[in-house]
Amino acid sequence: MTASSPNKLVRFNPDEAKEVEELKRQRVLCGWNLDKVEVWREQCRRGVKNLYWIHPAVPIETPEFEPLNSDNSRAGPPPPDPSADVYDSFQPVGHISLDWEDYEGDTTLCDREKGIITLATFFILLSQQGKGYGSVVMKQTEQMAVEVGAKEITLNTVDGEYAVQPWWWEQQGIKFDSRLRVNERWYERLGYTAYKRAVPRYPCRTVDGRDILLEAVFMRKKLPQA
Repeated sequence: MTASSPNKLVRFNPDEAKEVEELKRQRVLCGWNLDKVEVWREQCRRGVKNLYWIHPAVPIETPEFEPLNSDNSRAGPPPPDPSADVYDSFQPVGHISLDWEDYEGDTTLCDREKGIITLATFFILLSQQGKGYGSVVMKQTEQMAVEVGAKEITLNTVDGEYAVQPWWWEQQGIKFDSRLRVNERWYERLGYTAYKRAVPRYPCRTVDGRDILLEAVFMRKKLPQA
């Protein structure tokens, strides 16, 4: 099944326990930024981070085995029990946010006065990737950015010039797979262009015990005005 109609984007409640639990679970599955969840909750309360859950347009069955992004042979934490009433209508396939403030303080990524907003915290469960959700959500999110007055949207992702290098993955303890999608190329097809490369951004502990920052590329796209 592929996603052909708009998904339902539901605002994250930073003070709802089950939502915080699920956000942490999805960050474990993603592999990055579990340690930023409390910062994000505070940003949401201040209104500078607009975090949304991604719910499919039509109900789907999510598998019991949800693999880790870094190793799809290993299962991540289980989802909330779907048989429990409190979770019946809460089974998001991912999350995304539009931010007026970068949690690392980079003002090229977002500047409210200049109308620059950044697309951040974008994750879709590995079991649901390749079904078209990403492209649909990107269109919806860009439209939301226009509606709140943004003139330009930015994002950061793994620098594509590093993502194709086997050693770059192997230093993280991840087996290189040339079939994996290079995120930068995907965003290019959606109209984003790189404006800053090799930015030390993503904390990582290497297989030989070093703490490093993996390289990101910063990208941007002009938005049509409402």
